[in-house]
Amino acid sequence: MKRATLKEVAQLAGVSTATVSNVINGKKYVRSEVKEQVLAVMQDLNYQPNTLAKSLRKQESRIVGLLISDIANPFFSSVVRGIEKELAANDYNVLLCNTDSSVEKERECLEALIGKRIDGLIVSSAGNTGDYFRSLEETGVPIVFLNRCPQFMNCDVILTNNMRGAYNATEHLIRHGYERIAIITGPTSLSTGKDRLTGYRRALEDYGVTEQETLVKEGRFDIDSGYEKMMELMEQEHKPDAVFISNNSMTLGGYRYLREQGIRIPNELAVIVFDDPDWAELVDPPVTAVRQPTYELGVQAAKLMIASIKDRKTKHDIMYMDPALIVRQSCGCPARK
Repeated sequence: MKRATLKEVAQLAGVSTATVSNVINGKKYVRSEVKEQVLAVMQDLNYQPNTLAKSLRKQESRIVGLLISDIANPFFSSVVRGIEKELAANDYNVLLCNTDSSVEKERECLEALIGKRIDGLIVSSAGNTGDYFRSLEETGVPIVFLNRCPQFMNCDVILTNNMRGAYNATEHLIRHGYERIAIITGPTSLSTGKDRLTGYRRALEDYGVTEQETLVKEGRFDIDSGYEKMMELMEQEHKPDAVFISNNSMTLGGYRYLREQGIRIPNELAVIVFDDPDWAELVDPPVTAVRQPTYELGVQAAKLMIASIKDRKTKHDIMYMDPALIVRQSCGCPARK
């Protein structure tokens, strides 16, 4: 089916093509009766404005690049949905690159995105941000960092309040009366790993619980690391009576080890995890979890991006969103009626 043109809309509406453009763009006044006539013709013809041509005239691509470190992680899939919906509502498309948590692949993806003339970039970085992001910043391309906070960039950042989430989880275990509370954390070179460990430590300190080095296991944010660190905890002489696992991929690995060893939850080991995967309610016992506002994180990241593209602002924001502790039975709480 042939696509209707702007000229055809103008002819049927009995107006100039400039008037039709003014109705579409909304930048110049058009009498209400004329506007209604043009809109009616557009609807009859199912006319869709050519946003690509429009963006090329303005030297815009209407494309936002999105660098994600692990799209297989349910956290990111929910975040991406929020980003896509908000950008689409504002006539932007998303060009997604998954870096598999590889800094080298992240560089390659960034170079590819720059070649696409992106209008902006949303990033959940694979590691410590390097000079390649700073060089992009110097070109004037707006950047929003998501989930992980860079140390030196003058950009908008949106984060979950990781310290608060980890503090609340650890505090909950302390109030249950557990005395040997362990943590399986991600790399402290990343802000997410560092902040969750800090929240754990602050809760111990506030409640007068001495931190024990053998109960702190730093790994990677992946399944294999969760398995390895849980094994280290449970095969040492003085085992923990509770553990806080600081992301959902590590939780899968940790749970696999506990199942293989027949370790009962919470009878032999109480568990609280960061992130609230779909399966958390389906296992027995259901898992107590720190739930991040994943979809809303994506929506807000997109809003920051759009504002940066439109305003080219020099003052940037760091936005924190609070997680929620979802209490179930893996921590030792009774089932709720």
